Amino acid sequence: TGMNPTPAIPSNQSSPVSRLTLGTVQFGLNYGIANQSGKPAYPICRDIIAEAFSSGIRFFDTAAAYGESEMVLGRALHELGIADQVILVSKSSPLTSEKTSPSDIKRTIEASLLGSLRHLGIESLPIYLFHRESEIGSIEVLAELRDRGLVNEIGISVDTAQGAENAVKEQLVDVIQLPYNLLDHRFTKSPWFNSSGNHPRLFARSAFLQGLLLMPEENLPPDLSSVLPVRRRIESLASEAGVRMSEICLRYCLSCPRIDSVLIGVDNVDQLKENITFASKGPLPPDLIQQIDEAVPDFPETIVRPSLWSK
Repeated sequence: TGMNPTPAIPSNQSSPVSRLTLGTVQFGLNYGIANQSGKPAYPICRDIIAEAFSSGIRFFDTAAAYGESEMVLGRALHELGIADQVILVSKSSPLTSEKTSPSDIKRTIEASLLGSLRHLGIESLPIYLFHRESEIGSIEVLAELRDRGLVNEIGISVDTAQGAENAVKEQLVDVIQLPYNLLDHRFTKSPWFNSSGNHPRLFARSAFLQGLLLMPEENLPPDLSSVLPVRRRIESLASEAGVRMSEICLRYCLSCPRIDSVLIGVDNVDQLKENITFASKGPLPPDLIQQIDEAVPDFPETIVRPSLWSK
């Protein structure tokens, strides 16, 4: 079929910038607690993708559930002539509770994957994930799609420490996407996170806790106000170190050797360039990481899990 070989997936030993993944949810949906500007127009999305690629970013993250994101990403990659040089990550449509029989589930997942391949204009997807941790029980379906050459690596996006635990135990999982930021210590406490040896590749999302770490104080929802004193303490550490809060948030995630790639979402090229500049500075100094960790208490899930925030 003249398929392009899937690009080799780099290990996390490469440069900090290449460890960034461009998240594209906002190309398809109005997304994020701090989003003021809505979805960027297509030419802006294409410029963002072009800038990301020319700066060394090779991972691009999307999902069937992100509105038009896959189509926007696929169109731009083909127009730029780079579709065969990037590593695309997509996620299946979340299964509904009605889809209970194994054959129903299999049909739904396969249809979702074929839709993603069509939208992205490719014949095989480098990385394909379940969008919900509760779907781990159907991982064999993804393994079968992998055996058929429709996907290269499979895994799951998780939201809880238990979800990650279940995914790590599952031999078929190649990749886990999880939330990770300087306020959220749910995963770093787990023995599996700190053990060496063979383990799934980790993609971290939510570096800015969906904007909560950066939004103006007066816009902070009242039920998340317990974050304020801690955020102020980290802001003062940032200013002592002569860096901005957004820089400290991103470089904190890039400083974790266990994380293979860190997702960033941007609305325009300037934001992207700024994040690339931050990333290119590499990890934070160890003493600064220690000061941040000492400043952050164990927040309850209602604070660190956006899916539990009152809408």
